Amino acid sequence: MSRRILVRASLGALLVLLAAGGWIFHLEIGRTFSDDPAVWEPEIKAFERADRESPPPRDAILFVGSSSIRFWDGLAEDMAPLVVIRRGFGGAKLSDLVHFADRIIVPYAPRAIVLHAGGNELTDLPGNRRRTPEEALADFRSLVAHIRARLPEVPIYYLALRPSRLPGARDLLLRLIRADCEAQPGLHYLDAGRGLALADGSPDPRLIRWDRIHLNSEGYKIWAPPVRERLLRDLGPGPEVRLP
Repeated sequence: MSRRILVRASLGALLVLLAAGGWIFHLEIGRTFSDDPAVWEPEIKAFERADRESPPPRDAILFVGSSSIRFWDGLAEDMAPLVVIRRGFGGAKLSDLVHFADRIIVPYAPRAIVLHAGGNELTDLPGNRRRTPEEALADFRSLVAHIRARLPEVPIYYLALRPSRLPGARDLLLRLIRADCEAQPGLHYLDAGRGLALADGSPDPRLIRWDRIHLNSEGYKIWAPPVRERLLRDLGPGPEVRLP
């Protein structure tokens, strides 16, 4: 094969990969902005399939929420000796967690639940039906009530949204959720984002992935310790891994 043909073939393959990646990104954003939780059904079924094939431990701490949980690949190691289950999917909103709670929260009978969601519904981008902080708070309250009705004694931690370039709506939602957490026993507010911000409160770009949204590996190294320390302080290391 001549060099010219090889170069053309390589460029063609690269264009195909870029097009496929752009299409996948478009689909992911489209699903994130959808008001129909059913768009995440493939991810939820994948969790259920994984649970059948390899039953998760009982009495674990469940981390559930949006893509910041989904991309937290080192969660188990970061939280050790705490035993955890990770159930983050797509661009989940609080309303999506309400919809799927009986499938990806309640069945695990966790010793505690860490929730992280609420940012996607506030996103001010074309195509998104942006919710107000008050509307997002209503979804948060619905989620807590749903969990409380089925797991009344399980501590719930809300892991605060990370620093944002557009803090207005985010900060109001966090103030509203924090007030709820301070008013209810067993509902806790967990803010681990201080080390992720610059002096002006904006996210430190050195800790953000190429997509300018999610944490990179260095970001997770900073985010994880305050979460682990709080859970260890409140809950203790817990039992050894116990399969159902």
